[in-house]
Amino acid sequence: MFDELDSDARESEKPQSTDYTTLIILAIVSPVFFYFRHIGKTDVGLNAAICLGMCLVAVRIRWELRTRFWFWSVIAFVLVLHVPLFFVIQWPHARVPGVALLPVGLADVFIVLGAVRFVEKFIVKPPPTVQEQGCPGT
Repeated sequence: MFDELDSDARESEKPQSTDYTTLIILAIVSPVFFYFRHIGKTDVGLNAAICLGMCLVAVRIRWELRTRFWFWSVIAFVLVLHVPLFFVIQWPHARVPGVALLPVGLADVFIVLGAVRFVEKFIVKPPPTVQEQGCPGT
């Protein structure tokens, strides 16, 4: 009984590697925002930064698919579809609080994840069931 508690304590003492995902996303998104700000289109830069950041969050969520060509094709296709939205959506020139942008960002993440899941459903074969394998024990 006490051995189980002791083994749990040893497992929690293992050093965990630091996840730098947030810093990487900020390093990728910041130049995009500052470029548009430099040319005087801060609203377009904000749109592009939010969409790119949320696509990167979706990539991080489905990171186990990073070795698949179709995954990166879907991400690129979704990003290309976002480009017209950068110039269509007009944000107010006043400061917009981050809480107001949260629904837009979440919707964007769900759209990207939905596109990946949709394509994954048609490309990835499900594992065979027990009946399809023909196991003698059934």
